[in-house]
Amino acid sequence: MTVQKAIDLIGTGDTIQDAVTEALDRARLTLEGITAFEVRTITGVVEGSAAAYRVELRIWFTLLERMHG
Repeated sequence: MTVQKAIDLIGTGDTIQDAVTEALDRARLTLEGITAFEVRTITGVVEGSAAAYRVELRIWFTLLERMHG
């Protein structure tokens, strides 16, 4: 039996795919067992003459069992 937890993250990038990939890559640095994600919102950020996508994700991961003692 497994237990999963979800967290919300925000990634930004030049494309929607870049924004999603950025969020997932950063999450993988500290989380193990990522199993799924859902794009919650897609918005844009304007900085001067540049624009970028801002994607809010919900990411699910499996909680690992650790032996204590």
